[in-house]
Amino acid sequence: MKKLLVILGLSLFLGAGYANTAQAYSTEGAMYYNEGLDQYSRGEYSKAIQSFKNAVAKDPDFVDAYYNMGALFEYLKSYNSAIAAYSKINQLDPSDSETVVKLAELYYKTGNYDRALFYVTKIKETDDYYGKARNLKNQIVVASQKQAAKSSLTNINTANEVNRSVVDKFSGPTGLAMDSRGILYVASYTDNSIYKVLPNGQTQLYSKSPLLGGPIGLAFDSMDNLYVANYAKNNILKINKAGQIYTFMNKITNPYYLIIKGNNMYITEQGNNTVIKYKLY
Repeated sequence: MKKLLVILGLSLFLGAGYANTAQAYSTEGAMYYNEGLDQYSRGEYSKAIQSFKNAVAKDPDFVDAYYNMGALFEYLKSYNSAIAAYSKINQLDPSDSETVVKLAELYYKTGNYDRALFYVTKIKETDDYYGKARNLKNQIVVASQKQAAKSSLTNINTANEVNRSVVDKFSGPTGLAMDSRGILYVASYTDNSIYKVLPNGQTQLYSKSPLLGGPIGLAFDSMDNLYVANYAKNNILKINKAGQIYTFMNKITNPYYLIIKGNNMYITEQGNNTVIKYKLY
């Protein structure tokens, strides 16, 4: 199924014994579908879409018609209409990973990053589409952070322009934390780096270890050890005062934000929709 714009033989639908199977469609539905394919081949995209709509009107479970309709809407950059078509496929078959990833892609294209993450995080590591989903997830996170940064910067008044110039120096800035000396630390998701901004405004590279993979949340404990939510590598890193970095916690699926209160660290685990509490000392 879901072979894009491939004509279905009517014999698939007219044979005895197929009337109540998942693959059986009415003669009229199949004819509208094939009509849509012919119209597509002639470049009559609007007519093709209408034919696919007619096909699903006759057969509401006609997955191929929804799929081709969605593909045409996407090609025409009518992303919301494409989302509606693929959402119907997702309702009919929630286990179809290809459609789940497609919905994530479309929501990403529309700038709805929350919905994009909702779908892309449904893909498990054992799924054939996991590699594609993981790459897409990283793109969504970067775009989401840039959107948040842009939104906050639009509200900065003239008196704060100096601070704005500092923020703009980073590539994909995500988490922020300040140590006991008043030094600001900034995670760069796209650079896989952590920078520090001294009180005089000077920016320095603090860490660019190969252990870093999509750092987002940052937090300091009472002894100025820095903890890093390592989103893309599914772990928490620790950087001690000497600058030595090592893996502190493993198997945290897409950690996002960190907060340390007293002896406890709280972690938002986006991949599992949970918040983890961990006792540090």
